[in-house]
Amino acid sequence: MRKWYKNISQSFKMPKSDTLHEFETESPTLWHFDTSTKAAWQTILETCDKAQESIYFEQFLFTPDSIGQQFLELLIKKAKTGVHVKLIIDSVGSFGLGRSAYLDALQEAGVKVKFFNWMLPFSKNSKSLWYFRNHRRLIIIDREIMITGGTCIGKRMEEWRETQIKIQGPVVQQAVRVFDQTWKKVYKKHTRSLGTQYKSGLDSFSYITHAPLLRERHVYYRLIDAIRQARKCIYLTTPYFLPDHRLQRVLVLAAKRGVDVRVLIPAIGDHKIVQIGSESYFEFLLSKGVRIFRYTPSMIHSKTALVDTDWAMVGTMNLDNVSLRYNFESAIVTTNPLCVDELREHFMHDLNSASEVKSDQWNKRSFVRRLKELFVWPIRKFL
Repeated sequence: MRKWYKNISQSFKMPKSDTLHEFETESPTLWHFDTSTKAAWQTILETCDKAQESIYFEQFLFTPDSIGQQFLELLIKKAKTGVHVKLIIDSVGSFGLGRSAYLDALQEAGVKVKFFNWMLPFSKNSKSLWYFRNHRRLIIIDREIMITGGTCIGKRMEEWRETQIKIQGPVVQQAVRVFDQTWKKVYKKHTRSLGTQYKSGLDSFSYITHAPLLRERHVYYRLIDAIRQARKCIYLTTPYFLPDHRLQRVLVLAAKRGVDVRVLIPAIGDHKIVQIGSESYFEFLLSKGVRIFRYTPSMIHSKTALVDTDWAMVGTMNLDNVSLRYNFESAIVTTNPLCVDELREHFMHDLNSASEVKSDQWNKRSFVRRLKELFVWPIRKFL
């Protein structure tokens, strides 16, 4: 059944519970998933600690608390041993790091640090810059291994359900080119033109990025195209679900043609107003056959999409207006059957810990709840 793949964990070390897979192209691709924030942090720390030449680190939310300090101290240690370390952090998402003593320590150790779209609150251009944020998470080690997904660095995310992928293979060179491009443009005025899309070639993995320009929303457009072509199922996991009109339309049309459309979101989100905004879409989507599930054990922060049995996406993009329209995002897209199958197993496992929102029950929600949705309605496109 899986004769195209083989476990080669001895040549690419991982924790005992992890599985590694090789896809037999001219240049084999290996991957590994982490499904919790703690496991994701461990993978990042262990992989970076083995770096011999370079560490490229791009992060939206990097908090210099007890968790963040472990990462910062490791980067400082590696830089002092001669490893070339570059760090791109978003100036709003990681605002605390920019004001901490660690910034000087990083630079003194030789770590090159750049803040994306640096801004001052209430400055002339602050109104727009609050939205055009670098929401990507990308780590590249020795230009041979990459790590991406939804993982943030901060203690409050410690117990979250997360999805992160670590890859070694041809796709890493796509990520290297993207990082190099971002590094060159961080301080320039035209940072909005940072969306890229590469053909996958022989390999079944590709790394695509998304910028807040109509022609460069590649992650979003790739997802829309995949949903339009779906024939059997569409499984989406997102921490924040405020779909724009186009995404709503393709999901509804898919459900109408008999596709099994399921959306998995947190039962209790970490942003109350966003949760209320998300709930304001339920009545319409449920009435059109879209099934919605709420994950109950913890905050689920995974950002994944599966279409039929041969397409999947793992990345940083939330299914809300801020990500879809205003932020810089990225994703791994794969047609590798074993990788898609593994993500499907994760999704089905999560459904076992989720409760489905039934249309008849939801229509009986309280007047107060409806009133809250009504208040949020006018600002949904900004959430």
